[in-house]
Amino acid sequence: MAKQLTARQAKFCANYIDSGNAYQSAIDSGYSESTANNATAILVKHEGIAERLKKSEADTIKASGWNKSRIISELERIYMLAVNDDQLSNAQKTLELIAKLTNSMPTTSNTTVNHNVRFEKLLASAVPVLPADQPPKIIN
Repeated sequence: MAKQLTARQAKFCANYIDSGNAYQSAIDSGYSESTANNATAILVKHEGIAERLKKSEADTIKASGWNKSRIISELERIYMLAVNDDQLSNAQKTLELIAKLTNSMPTTSNTTVNHNVRFEKLLASAVPVLPADQPPKIIN
């Protein structure tokens, strides 16, 4: 359960929901211009405020009639239009959005490279070193 908001915090939420501008919302809810930047950083992380903002966002999305399924359908339609118009760059971007929404986007893996290995050591591990008295074999 979220903490009860003060009147100032509630006003900040209402202003922020309406404008999307945290700085101006802080000023409009009673913070001075000199402290508004610091206040916004604290306010948006406040458990009660974050919960209220998240709920407002969910309510807005629900009221709009948009959901994941509808968004994917629209993206599929846009993809087909792009392919039919030979706009392959747009088609690719649309496919990437669909992949992200459906969690089908391949993830990248991080590879650690050791740059402190000497070239001679790498060469020795890749190519066997012949004894000095043995001539190299020539393969035809």
